Amino acid sequence: MANTLLLTYFGPFPGVPVNPTVALAEGAVRALNTARPDLRVVARELPVSYDGSSAALRAALQEVQPDALISLGVAVGRDVVSLEQVAINLDSAGIEDNDGDRRCDEPIVPDGREAYFSSLPVRASFERLRAAGEPVEISYTAGTYVCNHVFYEGQRISRELGLSIPAGFVHVPAICADGEEDADGEEATEGVELTAHRDAGGVVRDEQGVPYLPESTVVRIIAEIASDTLPAVD
Repeated sequence: MANTLLLTYFGPFPGVPVNPTVALAEGAVRALNTARPDLRVVARELPVSYDGSSAALRAALQEVQPDALISLGVAVGRDVVSLEQVAINLDSAGIEDNDGDRRCDEPIVPDGREAYFSSLPVRASFERLRAAGEPVEISYTAGTYVCNHVFYEGQRISRELGLSIPAGFVHVPAICADGEEDADGEEATEGVELTAHRDAGGVVRDEQGVPYLPESTVVRIIAEIASDTLPAVD
């Protein structure tokens, strides 16, 4: 029986009118369908909502019963793909979620665990991808917005449902079509204006512009992380 990967992504939110995780999830599904026919990939969009994302993630985990969970989010201003290592039990951001909910220093789960570490093969994937020249890093903060919330809830809810599966979060930078970035890695064509929010894991670069990576590069990295998480069985 084929292993099943649940791949989640987000739509727009304040400052990000077009979320690159939509295209990246679609691209990763296509890439894995070709490279890993033994792997079933189910992609689901989660609402950019503290409460809504928890409910939607629980429903997806219950329905799909995956063998692994990888959640994607965008961190505008980062210039590499970030394999997140730790999720903290905190919602606190200067921007509202898409339900108009703005939270300040609120626990995701009162009396819950203070933090969860990723159970993806973060270090092994990072070392292998870096040795291959891919733009990756290990990150120790997923922010305190809905990305971190989903990262935390993925760990908590999967355990609550009795799913002993690898689960974790990958932050991606802004993306461009292949060949449309300039020598500095920044967008060379006109596109949507994106805002970097520190609370959402972004990096504010003070008028230096927003870095972009080619879409195909980020899709390839996501697919490789998925294959490391659920390797093919001979």
